[in-house]
Amino acid sequence: MNIQLNLYQAPWHHVSQRDALAFARACLARGDRIERVFFYMDAVYVGLMTQSPASDEVDLKQAWLDFAAESGCELLLCIAASANRGLLNDTEAQRYQSPVSTVREPFQLAGLGQWALGYGEADNVVSFR
Repeated sequence: MNIQLNLYQAPWHHVSQRDALAFARACLARGDRIERVFFYMDAVYVGLMTQSPASDEVDLKQAWLDFAAESGCELLLCIAASANRGLLNDTEAQRYQSPVSTVREPFQLAGLGQWALGYGEADNVVSFR
């Protein structure tokens, strides 16, 4: 089964990102494929490369990076939500004349077209709110 995950909550504010990661790992274990994870609204903060979680907190950014390396899935941050929150890749940093980019690969900025694509391509779209 081919699955797209949609996440909406900030990584430090809600357990939904931890639940989504556990779900994604369980899907892989049973032979499913996670095609992409689309982070929308405050969920985009997971791609902020300058964050430094406390040593007693789960580093969800690193956990998603590890998962993407293991599974080959895309990690997509909504471009509008990201720019609104100061998450910029090199291209968007130049566009907004920002001296620094705060998003690094494998996180990619993508439009809602990519989000909608999952509804046509994936066997299942699972949202975590």
